[in-house]
Amino acid sequence: MTDTANIQNPTDWSDYDFLEFEGFVHKVENEGFTYAAENYGPEFESPELQTAAADLGSLRRLYLENEAKVDDWYTAVGGERACDLHNDHVDEARKRREDARLYGIRCTDGVVITCDTEQSRDRHAAYLLENAGKGWRVPETLLRRDVPGGDWTDDRPAIQHVV
Repeated sequence: MTDTANIQNPTDWSDYDFLEFEGFVHKVENEGFTYAAENYGPEFESPELQTAAADLGSLRRLYLENEAKVDDWYTAVGGERACDLHNDHVDEARKRREDARLYGIRCTDGVVITCDTEQSRDRHAAYLLENAGKGWRVPETLLRRDVPGGDWTDDRPAIQHVV
């Protein structure tokens, strides 16, 4: 894990929001602004930045006003550290998404696959069961939790889902 104590954030945003923007800037460079905005829009934690990201015109202004800060930051911290910080941010964002989900599937190998809704969990478990024996994970138990990041509780065995 990279030392994230001082990322040399050149904005007054949180480090999380700056690194979210940094990732978006790179998507724009590779995919173009509109495609990046429609498919990889930043998921900020700040309500003000969330509002800006929700509107294509506002997001474009935010991008144009702050894109150079990302380039300057990259030069200041160096490519290797910038890459490490970006990768750590991606991991943190994934963990936040996973922790926010209230439904899951515990597979026979112990891995928990998280889902946004009970319906999507049930559909995914059924799909995995239909494809059992093809080298995919096999669902064992359908899970739920009452609060984001809380402990999982067994909802029912996955095999009952398809019966």
